[in-house]
Amino acid sequence: MTSVDDICWNIAKTAIGDLGFVDCVVYLISADGEQLIQRATHGDKNPVEREILDPISIPIGAGIVGTVAKTGTLELINDTRADERYILDDSFRCSELAVPILHEGRVVGVLDSEHPDPHFFSDEDVKLFMTIAALASTRLDTALALERLERQAVELDTARRAAESASNAKSRFIASVSHDMRTPLTAIMGYAQLLMDDVGSERQRNEWQQAIVSNSEYMTGMVGNVLDMAAIESGRLSLSLEQIDVTAWLANVTSLVGDRASRKGLELEVIADSNAPKIWISDRSKLNEIVMNLLTNAIKYTLKGRVTLHIADAVDKTAPLFVLRVTDTGIGIAKDVLDRVYEPFTRVHDEQQFAAIEGAGLGLSVVKSFVDALQGQITLTSTLGVGTTVEVQIPMIAEALGTAQPALLRTPHINRGPAVTHSTPVAALSGATIVVCEDSDTVASLIKIVLEREGATVHTASNGQEGVALIESAPAAVDLLVTDIQMPVMNGHEVSRHLRKIGWRGPIVALTAFAAVEDERRCLEAGCTDYLTKPIDVNVFPTVIAQHLTTKRDHSV
Repeated sequence: MTSVDDICWNIAKTAIGDLGFVDCVVYLISADGEQLIQRATHGDKNPVEREILDPISIPIGAGIVGTVAKTGTLELINDTRADERYILDDSFRCSELAVPILHEGRVVGVLDSEHPDPHFFSDEDVKLFMTIAALASTRLDTALALERLERQAVELDTARRAAESASNAKSRFIASVSHDMRTPLTAIMGYAQLLMDDVGSERQRNEWQQAIVSNSEYMTGMVGNVLDMAAIESGRLSLSLEQIDVTAWLANVTSLVGDRASRKGLELEVIADSNAPKIWISDRSKLNEIVMNLLTNAIKYTLKGRVTLHIADAVDKTAPLFVLRVTDTGIGIAKDVLDRVYEPFTRVHDEQQFAAIEGAGLGLSVVKSFVDALQGQITLTSTLGVGTTVEVQIPMIAEALGTAQPALLRTPHINRGPAVTHSTPVAALSGATIVVCEDSDTVASLIKIVLEREGATVHTASNGQEGVALIESAPAAVDLLVTDIQMPVMNGHEVSRHLRKIGWRGPIVALTAFAAVEDERRCLEAGCTDYLTKPIDVNVFPTVIAQHLTTKRDHSV
């Protein structure tokens, strides 16, 4: 099928140009029906093949051609100098002939020709142009209909792709949140149950209590970010302005993150310029969220060194500015992903190299939204392997900006899955040798404690490669493997496939924070014997492991 452009250029060049006319423009009515668009030309307006010099559009009803499009009646102007409707395009010409292109009484476009001489166009020329317009009308209408269909198809495809992208983003978000909640829940629930069982030394019990606190803090921050993001996306974000004592506020927010920094062996430095504001009018909770997210982010991505919070002031053209600058000596961000740091659910660090750094990828997205709500600005600079600096400038808000309904916060529902019950006695664990591959020290330690108190010997590995090496060093001595899936160096799927390839036939139990149906399928296809999701129940988990050991021994008899 010939395209609209093919038809228009054939009219201009062949039907008009080859007949000796020095000028021609083929106009078509725009998709919205409001404008005439130049689609093909002949003469000075066409300096290069199929190219229009300075194309213009004319509103329907404007000028001579716009009048023809509106009325559906041809216009023959013998001397345009006497017609005030004449629109000068590339150069002035005295004669103009504009003929409507009609299809079933409806104007599709206008065929327009001009000539430098007055009284140039004859009655025969008028008949010729009307014939050309009539012959072209049906083909143009059909081609335009197809063009519209193609455009709609493109729009539908774009909408489909956008919907798929949104669905994929939602799936990634659910998987990410599920993973990042199940990992700390494993530590919280496991150590809490150990404490309830009144086991362990005083030092161990203190360590378990601290693990519960730190993992609870992590979950609290993540759930808060998710809820904040929900409020932002639903348009329910509100502002509540109040006078803030900056010194007291600063002492409070830094005390909340001081323990996190010290537990990682990091120095938390707070610097306030002498001219830093003492009183500030803003939304206290939003400022809290901004600083807390920036500081916890910096601590999370800093393995050694320090995190610095610098408070200062500045002045722009309209208002004083409260300046918050957080600098770290962390892993940094690669240049090619800097433009993605504010995208929700996006992690821009190397997840293979730094698999132990967890998060839903919401912190900076929430910060950016809150800074925007406070009419401020945020800038981020980073050098990979050196560190990152984030600076936020918040202007003084001297009056209420208006508030929407406050966000309705709901307690998040956590699906722990169906309860697992087994009657197999845990005596099967006595004397068993088990390897645990888990990059979370707290989870690995928990599993080791839970299994060893039932008589097993447990060797831990912080990544899959270490775990494989332990088994390969004495394959017959290892009775069972428990492996996480997301680990650095070698993940759980790779571990399972490798061990099955070399012929190791012991039970492999996948213990993972990935909890979707396809995650179970991937684990079983990789060669795992069983698939368990975090968090674990420390009273049930040994029974599940014992069941696999009993099954193994039954098969070996």
